[in-house]
Amino acid sequence: MKFGTDGVRGIVGESITDLVVAVIAEATLRYWGRRHGVSRVLVSHDTRRMSRDFAVIIASVAREHGVDANIVSSPTPTPVVSWAVLKYRYDLAFQVTASHNPPMYNGVKVIGGDGAPAKPEDTNGIEEVINSEYDDVLRSVRDIEYTQIPSINVRDGYVEYLVSWFSSRFKPRKLKVLVDPIHGAAVGYTASILKGLGFDAVEVNSEQDPDFKGKLPNPEYDQIKDDIDAVLSGKYDMAIAHDGDSDRVAMVVKGLGYLDANRIIPVFLRALWGMGMVKRGVARTVATTHLIDDIALDLNIKVTETPVGIKYIVDAINRGEADIGGEESGGLAYSWHIPEKDGIYSGVMGACIEGTGGVSSIYGELTSRYGERHFRRIDIKANDAKTLVNRIKPELRRQLTSMGELTGFVEIDGFKAVYRDKSWVLIRGSGTEPLIRIYSEALSMSRVNELLGSVVDLVNRLVKG
Repeated sequence: MKFGTDGVRGIVGESITDLVVAVIAEATLRYWGRRHGVSRVLVSHDTRRMSRDFAVIIASVAREHGVDANIVSSPTPTPVVSWAVLKYRYDLAFQVTASHNPPMYNGVKVIGGDGAPAKPEDTNGIEEVINSEYDDVLRSVRDIEYTQIPSINVRDGYVEYLVSWFSSRFKPRKLKVLVDPIHGAAVGYTASILKGLGFDAVEVNSEQDPDFKGKLPNPEYDQIKDDIDAVLSGKYDMAIAHDGDSDRVAMVVKGLGYLDANRIIPVFLRALWGMGMVKRGVARTVATTHLIDDIALDLNIKVTETPVGIKYIVDAINRGEADIGGEESGGLAYSWHIPEKDGIYSGVMGACIEGTGGVSSIYGELTSRYGERHFRRIDIKANDAKTLVNRIKPELRRQLTSMGELTGFVEIDGFKAVYRDKSWVLIRGSGTEPLIRIYSEALSMSRVNELLGSVVDLVNRLVKG
């Protein structure tokens, strides 16, 4: 049982079962109690199949430990759990979610008393308890007594907090905003906050559904084409979309189109620096656009490159190296907000920036100065993907050396080659799915395709060999 970049995940009924969830809860409570101390625990869940049932199991295990446990009154976004841990002073929280994964997946994420995802040393400690005390852990959870768990409404306080925070800093013009939670946990959140700020917000796909009505709960281009069409046709000024547990965000802006995090982060960096909110630096994962680096150089602030996973971005923020950070998959974190990526907060931030300075105008200025970046990712199915990537690194190094004038290699997460023409290519094993992910960015799509084509052929050959 391994913790990936964002907890333990698997297919419901196969690698994620009642027993597995109970074992994770028991081992976590044992470890956390010994290492940090636990008296109050918050248990939350998203809209997925079995999420509420798994949450009840976790809360019941906590009660067996004599811990004061609360369970959320309704499906709750992951960032709201992080906020609630800080607001209501919980020592530990569990979030039952598989975030953006396909509907057959579920999982468990552990959040510490600081509101941040459990650190690697803590997840390693939990795994060690499972491995070294497995028989005793099993005995402890086989006869759990399921009791009534007191519930807590964390939604209203979070919504009120964000309305207050944004209204004190922004006076945006009234925009018509389409909000798409893709049938996930953000239903009733982002749209309510925007309305509280005076926006004309319309929520679609607002029926919470464990199957997400057949969609993948991830706000990538192909999943939100209706939202894109609605904005580009002039019906709305912009659209905001979230993944299943609302820690990710994507946007659509009139005159610009679809914005993933590789476009959003540079815009936010420039806008928030201009407001005096970014002073120390910016953090990005190894898979995120290098446009950030060009902007930071001109702003005379530091760039910290991290492995993939928001917990590494949060670590950089906590070390004082950055005020803002993010990853290409749609997550952003801020030094003045919670120590977790928050798609709801970022979506509202995007609306406020569009309603004041204009997202499209800021992005246009950036690309005019630094050049438009083109980005693409290809996934290859592979079990034990991280081990495979490590095995083929020598051949990758030889192949990528011949693909252009190098400025260097980066090996903090997978294997990345960076070239003098501002292009790069990264090969890494996913921490949440059985996939090898191959990413590339360049100033032209032809260069992206050249790098990807060469690497995909090589990886396919080496993996099969």
